[in-house]
Amino acid sequence: MTDLHLTQRELDIMSVLWDLGEATVTEVRDRIDPDLAYTSISSMIRTLEMKGYVSHRRGEGKTHVYFPAIDPETAGESALSRVLDKIYGGSPIKLLAHLMEQNRLSEKELARMRDLLKRPAKRR
Repeated sequence: MTDLHLTQRELDIMSVLWDLGEATVTEVRDRIDPDLAYTSISSMIRTLEMKGYVSHRRGEGKTHVYFPAIDPETAGESALSRVLDKIYGGSPIKLLAHLMEQNRLSEKELARMRDLLKRPAKRR
């Protein structure tokens, strides 16, 4: 797995692209915060493209239409791995305990977690 590093604003941009499938800079800006400067969003999208997280195609005129080059699951795995290592000392038990203590889980969610815990563990 690639170690992805997304800032909060980059994650906001990626979330819009994952949600819409593809978008122009203006569409991304309007979804995040219409008061942001067009050039700021454009610059962040170009940075994401240089990192290999976003790609583009030619739209109408000179407009570029951007789309995600990575899926949200890949980004989530990377982010979770960093949180697990840096905050919970690599302990999945500590992370799970925190999730259990901080969130009210439905019976259906608890049953799903029990099923997952019964499976053999994947090794990193």
